[in-house]
Amino acid sequence: MDTYYRAKELYAEGNLPESHKLLTNFIVSQRGISGNAAAQLTDAFNTRGHIHYRWVDFDEAIQDYSEAIKVDPTFAVAYYNRGQVHYRLGRLKLAQVDLKQALSLQPSFPDAQLHLSQVEKDLNDHHEFNSQDPLHNHVASSEGGTPSPQCVCDGAS
Repeated sequence: MDTYYRAKELYAEGNLPESHKLLTNFIVSQRGISGNAAAQLTDAFNTRGHIHYRWVDFDEAIQDYSEAIKVDPTFAVAYYNRGQVHYRLGRLKLAQVDLKQALSLQPSFPDAQLHLSQVEKDLNDHHEFNSQDPLHNHVASSEGGTPSPQCVCDGAS
């Protein structure tokens, strides 16, 4: 049986370590390919991203979803998945960007629509809460001078 299909089978059975191993072997063997194999490579990165997500290895999950996007920039699911990880990490603006991209590629993607609504609600709530907190919007300089505005919302400028 083909390594890719066996890895997907093991994933479906819940054997994540063995599926991860086979997916990694498949990915290494498929670099630089095109056509149907490229679709499998995209899916292999996406599936391995799921494994990393389930193992709470979010940086590796983001990396695999990003690799899936490099292979196929039109693969809306990888943007959605990466957006979900960013959301889980509190990176709301990055989540918003990825979810919007997923929807631009696949406008009838109900999960992406639902999660984008939640991200935008959370961004709005976060800014409303912080706009009422004078300490959030102004940070005193180290010299003790006049406070200067500084956004500390989510680390992104």
